[in-house]
Amino acid sequence: MTTQDHHREAIAWLEDFHKHTDSMDPNLAIPKFYADDCVFTFAANPSVTGQSNIIEFFSTQFPYLENVLPDRIYQEAEIRYVVKGDPERKDIVVNGMAVIGKRPEDEKMTFFTVYLDPTELKERINAVAKGSI
Repeated sequence: MTTQDHHREAIAWLEDFHKHTDSMDPNLAIPKFYADDCVFTFAANPSVTGQSNIIEFFSTQFPYLENVLPDRIYQEAEIRYVVKGDPERKDIVVNGMAVIGKRPEDEKMTFFTVYLDPTELKERINAVAKGSI
């Protein structure tokens, strides 16, 4: 399977996932998309393990919600950087998360927020710039 095929498959899966989740019926969405032993973490709450516990979690949330607005795209990434001029060409791996504000009918995003810790990358840039590597 090519990278493009994987991408198309992932997009189709995400669209189906969000369609079912946006229905706010955990009895439909959870069994279809979550493994029996799935670990679900929601914000600062303790992780919940297993379909029945995840269904219970959402069952306590959804009755209070009218709808879920489709104006955000979430992207998790493992970014690999190589600092220009690094004699070792060392890979600096930074895990990150981005939130993109875009409604389905809009062509352009209204916000782009990235969450990551660039400390190791900055340290490597400084070390290369100082010639200490």
